[in-house]
Amino acid sequence: MAVALVVGRAAPVSVALLLLGAMYVAPEGDRAIPAPIYGGALLLVAELAFWSLDERTPGRVGGPATPRLLGIVAVVATGVAAGALVLLASDPDVARSPARTAAGVGAILACIAVLALLAHTRNAPRQ
Repeated sequence: MAVALVVGRAAPVSVALLLLGAMYVAPEGDRAIPAPIYGGALLLVAELAFWSLDERTPGRVGGPATPRLLGIVAVVATGVAAGALVLLASDPDVARSPARTAAGVGAILACIAVLALLAHTRNAPRQ
């Protein structure tokens, strides 16, 4: 990772993240709750590394960093929470109930709403 930042190229960042991801070994026994946390940490490292490379681009005028940093933290936190929920929901020992089924349906509908909103904003005409 340090080589990528010194050289200023993105390829070594990708290789370093690939190696860090391949090094993860899930703990034996119970569900691997640390897996979403590890994945979130890799996402955070990737975002910060590519951001630092992006700031080196000639002619780039850096704006305030706070909104971008808050966006990165929000995406990482949402990803970790979603990964943990999926991991917990996939556990076969979880008792099924109408409330949990309704929560699952609500989560699916929320995901569809977010995807629809993203598709709408991406395809909206620019003015």
